[in-house]
Amino acid sequence: MERRLLKTAIGIAMVGIGLVQVSLYAVQSEWIPTGLGVFISLLGIVYLWAEVYSTAQ
Repeated sequence: MERRLLKTAIGIAMVGIGLVQVSLYAVQSEWIPTGLGVFISLLGIVYLWAEVYSTAQ
């Protein structure tokens, strides 16, 4: 249970950091860091799906 909670926290942190980066750089019209923030968020979503939700079934 603790391991699943840790993996969930890591995935949520990845998504959150990516969204913060997107919001900060999109306001400044910096498109490369904005795109990287989107990429980090997508990696977090994929991580959550692969490590948390698909192994729970």
